[in-house]
Amino acid sequence: MSLKSGVKRLVDLLGVNDSAIRWHRSKMLVLCYHAVVAERREHSWSYDNCVDRQSFLDQLVWLKSLMEPTDLAGLRKWRDGGWTAKKGPLLITFDDGYRNNLTQAAPILQREGVPALFFLATGLVGTDRVLWNDEMRVRISRWPEPEIRMPSGEVAAVPREIEARRDLATHATQNSKALASDSCAEYLAYLRSKTPSLEVMDDPEARAFMTWDEVRQLKSMGFEVGAHTVEHPILSQAEANSVDAELRDSKAKIERELNCPCVSMAYPNGTEKDVNAAVVASARRAGYEWSFMTTPYWHQVGDDPHCIPRICVPGHAGLDAFKLYASGLRSFLAGGA
Repeated sequence: MSLKSGVKRLVDLLGVNDSAIRWHRSKMLVLCYHAVVAERREHSWSYDNCVDRQSFLDQLVWLKSLMEPTDLAGLRKWRDGGWTAKKGPLLITFDDGYRNNLTQAAPILQREGVPALFFLATGLVGTDRVLWNDEMRVRISRWPEPEIRMPSGEVAAVPREIEARRDLATHATQNSKALASDSCAEYLAYLRSKTPSLEVMDDPEARAFMTWDEVRQLKSMGFEVGAHTVEHPILSQAEANSVDAELRDSKAKIERELNCPCVSMAYPNGTEKDVNAAVVASARRAGYEWSFMTTPYWHQVGDDPHCIPRICVPGHAGLDAFKLYASGLRSFLAGGA
């Protein structure tokens, strides 16, 4: 056992995480999941958002022992001062709209009696596409030439070793998130032009999206559905009219397909760099009641309902590490609020 793992284990044995959860009782914990797969992946590269089924179950069991899972109605009741449960509120959310949300996560949630809110990138529902950032990673990691143009415009040598290639792909993908939307699209077009026949769906279990019939099945199980834009762009890097269209059109698509109001959305990527005042104003204009970020804090009653923080759940993390994230101790120790 490494020193780091040992510290996490000791913190858990001393009950520090449990105490932190109880100390936060006046706040709401909102968690952001992405994918739940049957078995843990061998390596973390490109699976940093994937949680295996057993880990997901273990996490829910621990959370339920300390908190009261709720839905959007519970969020509204809590913010209005009507929360009467002895335990503090917990809201589980999922981003993107992967099929494994239905096949792996939903049965566990239903069996454990835990509500959840699923945010859909509507332009990918019912397609065989992958998210643009996953596509970038695959194309760069399998680049056929000795050199590659990076998002910054500089030319880089392509390593032979797979791990070094993966590092290069991760670096380029992260840098692309800081590009203006048009520049990001141009860079992706460049990657496609050099790898036209490459199959980018490298792992259907982890990355394939639901169809609309499957989304309706998820809804019929009692789960709530919200929007996650159409094409999953970084909204702070997009033109104002494009931001409006992404938020408006994804909401309208969900309402047409599910025949019910869509009152919530999650910003793609969702950090403070990805969501500026203009983006928040656009979410209000689109008619959402609730908008969610991925800032690693607990939600307080006075927070802007269009800037609700969520703690992202990492893949490849043991239960001890998960508890540090959920309790807020990891953010606190890293200097967060």
